[in-house]
Amino acid sequence: MKIKEVISWGFILLASVMIFIGRIYDERLEILGVNFSVILSSSFILFALPILFSFRSIKLNSTKRWFYSFLIVIIFSPILWGFYDAVDYGFERYLNFLILIIPLLVILVEKFNYNDVNKLINVLIWFIITLALIGSFVVAGSNERLSVLGGGPIVFARWMIVGILILFFIKKKQKIKTNWLLMLLFLVLSLATGSRGPVYALLITFCVYVFLNFQKIIIKIIAIIFVAFSFIMLFGLADGMLDLGKTDRLVTKDSTSKNIRLKFIKRSLEITTHYPLGVGIGNWQTYCNKLRPYHLLKHEYPHNLVLEIFSELGFLGGIILLLLILKVVYFTYARMVNFRDNKGSFYPLLFYLLIFLIINSCFSGSLNDARLLFVIIAISLIDKPLINAVNNE
Repeated sequence: MKIKEVISWGFILLASVMIFIGRIYDERLEILGVNFSVILSSSFILFALPILFSFRSIKLNSTKRWFYSFLIVIIFSPILWGFYDAVDYGFERYLNFLILIIPLLVILVEKFNYNDVNKLINVLIWFIITLALIGSFVVAGSNERLSVLGGGPIVFARWMIVGILILFFIKKKQKIKTNWLLMLLFLVLSLATGSRGPVYALLITFCVYVFLNFQKIIIKIIAIIFVAFSFIMLFGLADGMLDLGKTDRLVTKDSTSKNIRLKFIKRSLEITTHYPLGVGIGNWQTYCNKLRPYHLLKHEYPHNLVLEIFSELGFLGGIILLLLILKVVYFTYARMVNFRDNKGSFYPLLFYLLIFLIINSCFSGSLNDARLLFVIIAISLIDKPLINAVNNE
């Protein structure tokens, strides 16, 4: 293997780790007094810096301009701290995004090609399979909400559903049976978390897929639903599925989550109205409680990426984010349609991942938590078409 290939794989492996961890320092990765997150993030920075310094120019189009505009807003957002102070939580989030995520996004959009994206997706799916195997052991001995490695139920469910989408759209004929079994495992584990947001986002994404491909797949969809329903009823699996982890939480009439998110919307709108220029990264909770000191919130962020950006980075940051999302979805959809005859095209996967991650970030998301969404946005904006020009069989 050539040195260039070794460096490429090394960066992709470290980039995948950063996508999963997203932090310079993570206390959960401390083993025998050694914090591996610091080692991994430092290694990633050492690999990323030479690539960044190798840039001679950046090619811009209308969508990439919004992408870089949003990154610039993030980079210069500490100006707001000069007016509204900074908290440790906000400084940590800003530092993680600035040092780890922004370099990764720039390298993805400017340096990656079809082969690099293929390697990255393969590494991610193996990470997801590893998480699923660990989750299988955890859920077997517990009836609590499923989480693995301290990541939380929502994060775990999101990764499982990302795994479903990757395997569904990256079809490999020789492994098709294995793919369906893995997708079933991922689905069961995502349900066991009891996390409504990712599951609802998957259902909406599925509806979009059916709508856009109605004539081609409707008969298959009806047949699959009929067989699955018959199988569940015939073997009496419904009760057993509801007893797995916290799957029952998906169907119980508990309005707590709904009510708190409605409250988050109201409080976020209050901040945006009172502070239209934003209050600075990490200050959402502080200024929510400042506006209503008689009704304090213990949550540090509004569990909605769009509300968070509007509240903390103001109308400017929020409008840029919305325009970026709309333009990149349209851009990816157009490329998906344009290259629909290429079986090696990544655009169907990227389009439906965008739909899922955007919707999920509105149920439960934050700037750092939405790093995978920004990664998919960056990959979608790669100039050279992400199609397999060599083998289109």
